Amino acid sequence: MIEHLSLPDTVRLALRRKILNNELPAGTRLVEAGIADDYGVSRATVRQALRDLQNEGLVDISPRRYTMVTRMSPEDIHDICYARCVLETAAARDALARLPDGFFARLERIIEEMAAAAEAGDILELVDIDTRFHHEIVRASGRRRLGDLWSTMNGHMYALMRSSLDRRHLAMPEAVARHRHVIDALAGGDLKLIETVIHDHYLQPVLPEEPS
Repeated sequence: MIEHLSLPDTVRLALRRKILNNELPAGTRLVEAGIADDYGVSRATVRQALRDLQNEGLVDISPRRYTMVTRMSPEDIHDICYARCVLETAAARDALARLPDGFFARLERIIEEMAAAAEAGDILELVDIDTRFHHEIVRASGRRRLGDLWSTMNGHMYALMRSSLDRRHLAMPEAVARHRHVIDALAGGDLKLIETVIHDHYLQPVLPEEPS
């Protein structure tokens, strides 16, 4: 099915890709009039796109002054990672008793896609694939409400990945190896190991910034 995007969504997605690929690095000022001219849309359309990007944590809007590309703070990164860790650990605990058919085969296919995105340097695609990987684990728990709650944080994953790459100097291929550890732990069925691996997956890299 072809998805027909609204004009604000079209502009938001275009700007999001540029921010994630560092074509618009942190500190870049975004001017409504210039963006409107670039994309042939109204300033109202651009304004909505920028508000949506602010909700994702990718830009900061200062009323009546300017909009700037920003990076998520270490504190916000930790809070989101902590919340996802708690929810996913609970989901994995329930999923162990009811893993659906083809569960590991789907995770393996996702890992292959992730490796291709990392090799291509496509952060936007990498984040989308990362989200699908973890969604498979949460969905396997069979708890719909938990899945709904987990999904409310999806919009922040773009900002989280971009900020993590910048602040911790992480390389995208590292993401593939870290997800492989999650698969191996789930396949082993040891709950304590699964909890440790999921904890480390989300929280181990979230450290204070090193002094420059």
